[in-house]
Amino acid sequence: MVRYLVIGFFIYCRHALDSETIEIEGTRLLVRKFIGYKESLYEFNTQWVKIEEPCDGAKTFVLSQSNLRTELGQFIRPEQQITLINQVKAYLG
Repeated sequence: MVRYLVIGFFIYCRHALDSETIEIEGTRLLVRKFIGYKESLYEFNTQWVKIEEPCDGAKTFVLSQSNLRTELGQFIRPEQQITLINQVKAYLG
């Protein structure tokens, strides 16, 4: 029983710092995802990136440009996703 508790606690701790950030500077949109000790970086051009809004019941929305694609929004509530999408759209060309 203790072994399962320790494993569960490790998994919880491993994901406690998971995050997604979006930085926009000029025509550069940079997405940083830190999930389970792994950092991923995605760089988009604000003139070309597209936002695919979440379908009903989806937990994420998608940023895409050519063959680059990443899901975002898994750490926020659905109503916060709409606000975030609208804020990002204001910077897109």
